[in-house]
Amino acid sequence: MPKITCYFSPQSGYAYLGHARVRAIARAHGAAIQWRPVDIMKVFAAGGSTAPAKQSPQRNAYRKQDIVRWAKAAGVPINTEPKFWPTDTLPACRLIAAAIAAGEDPADLIGACLAAVWARDLQIADPEVLYQLAAEAGLDALALAERAAAPETAALVEAYTAEAVEKGVFGSPTYVIGADVYFGQDRLHFVEAQLAAMKEAAQ
Repeated sequence: MPKITCYFSPQSGYAYLGHARVRAIARAHGAAIQWRPVDIMKVFAAGGSTAPAKQSPQRNAYRKQDIVRWAKAAGVPINTEPKFWPTDTLPACRLIAAAIAAGEDPADLIGACLAAVWARDLQIADPEVLYQLAAEAGLDALALAERAAAPETAALVEAYTAEAVEKGVFGSPTYVIGADVYFGQDRLHFVEAQLAAMKEAAQ
């Protein structure tokens, strides 16, 4: 089975815009997605990137226009000035990592965290909000909250972050297939093309 590794921040607007599409692409091509929540500030620092909130007024003005265009194309709601962005993403990263460690599919939880920031104006650094999102995703919120607080879960997020840096990731979302790296949800057509080529070569 082909594998897409997705490195992302749970407050990333472009990860939000690409979330449903990468899942659909994976389903269409029989691929599995490995979700990797990362400490995005460490990824930015290692890759020489500037956090979006600290970019120039010109770039931020463009970003607001751009996400509206992509949201319209994706058919999802978007708030160009979310109330709780930027925020501390580590609590959400650890909750998602806890789901992964528990053998759960974290995709719905990831989508819920992203939508909480960009469509619902919810604070994903708030444990009560995260509990609510886990429950909405059909997961055992209490068990995940307990696992998320464990030191080994924090270490797992750190390991994902180090893995991302090692593979040359510098922003969110980044999709990796084998040795090929695709940065940004606007590169998902290349992800799809590679999966199609892999499927054809295997036949």
